[in-house]
Amino acid sequence: MSAAELERFFADTSGNPIQHAFSRRGGHMPGASGEPVAADAHQSIWRQVQDQPRSGPTVMYLHVPFCANHCLFCGFYRNKWTDDASAPYTDALLQELEMEATSPAAQSAPINAVYFGGGTPTALHAQDLKRLVARIRELYPLASDCEITVEGRIYHFDNDKIEACLDAGANRLSTGTQSFDTRVRRRQGRKVSGEEARRFFEGLRDRNRAAIICDLILGLPDQDEEIWQADLKTVVDLGLDGVDLYTLAVFPGAPLFKAIEKGKISPAAPLPHQGLMYETGLTFLQRQGWRQLSSSHWASGTRERNLYNTLIKSGAQCLAFGAGAGGNLNGYSYSVQSELAHYYDMVKKGEKPLASLARNGPLTPVLNGLAAGIETMRVDLAGLERHPAVPEGVLAYLAPLLDNWRAADLITGNTVIRLTTAGRFWHQTLLTHLKAAVAEYCGPHPEP
Repeated sequence: MSAAELERFFADTSGNPIQHAFSRRGGHMPGASGEPVAADAHQSIWRQVQDQPRSGPTVMYLHVPFCANHCLFCGFYRNKWTDDASAPYTDALLQELEMEATSPAAQSAPINAVYFGGGTPTALHAQDLKRLVARIRELYPLASDCEITVEGRIYHFDNDKIEACLDAGANRLSTGTQSFDTRVRRRQGRKVSGEEARRFFEGLRDRNRAAIICDLILGLPDQDEEIWQADLKTVVDLGLDGVDLYTLAVFPGAPLFKAIEKGKISPAAPLPHQGLMYETGLTFLQRQGWRQLSSSHWASGTRERNLYNTLIKSGAQCLAFGAGAGGNLNGYSYSVQSELAHYYDMVKKGEKPLASLARNGPLTPVLNGLAAGIETMRVDLAGLERHPAVPEGVLAYLAPLLDNWRAADLITGNTVIRLTTAGRFWHQTLLTHLKAAVAEYCGPHPEP
């Protein structure tokens, strides 16, 4: 890529950067592309991966792919929840966990964080949640300070399930709330009222047994400035340990996209307005003494560490289980079968239910390092020059792009760059562009 081609990653410097730096938001998911392994070699290569000891920070992810209904804003819905799904799915998940538990890859180093995601993990019955958390602690070498998160939805998360998770050893409960305004919630398919949501969090808080995290979404239809400020105030008044402020993404083909397109619901807030809402949230939480741990996550005190999210976005080793999960282990990235019938069948045969397996390329650690830096709002670019996979001169090559971002008030600093408030709002876009620029520079080297 020539230096001139970097201009496609430039920000607009003519207006308020938090509103107009870019015309659209870039997308980034953890992991990196690699060389695919042929399907008929999946199981043999996987056995080799399992026989190799692992090292470095490690997380475990367990996916529960069921939801009571498809919320309008969500682009990840897979399977309708039915009560009779709990025990069979838990049994299969336990079998998958047990198949790998004695391998060198499983036992050779501590696991720093465990995360139950979905879907809706708390759709599972109380006894099944307890079985899973307890069995993981029995089978795997969790670090003494391991963060064990159960992600949930208020509608399913009754007192029996809460106590089952806590009694089994979960120490972090994260609940997708989106908004505390009843009308906004109901329009998005949430079944619980705002007042019921507040009482739910009060109950979690008063137990004082785990870090309590709330997810809010900014830019939802009918969520005006007054409602947004009330949502922020509610989080602080409840005395929660952490909050995520996520910007709404309207996925083409998702229920929200279709509802807006047909005029059944108000449009979502446009990106420029979302930027101002993000700035409102950041400023409010900062004034309340909350610490910003990442571009989208804040903590009120020392109980909340946000460990899983920080590690997974930096490319840490990830042991993944459950239909639709994705992981990264000993130089390979992989995904688990998302179609339930295939998942159950492969587990029953004693096989890792892989849907894909790819060998990570030499540039993966470099790109993961950039992701880790952007996630924590501080990127040390000196490491790029030192890495053997990066040709000499990369910082000089990136200089015009970084100069533009500084001029747009998205970053400060030179070798070590820090994200401004606007940069934090656009962090996914900055990361997408920076990774693309570095990856292309490390391909065919541009002519001098």
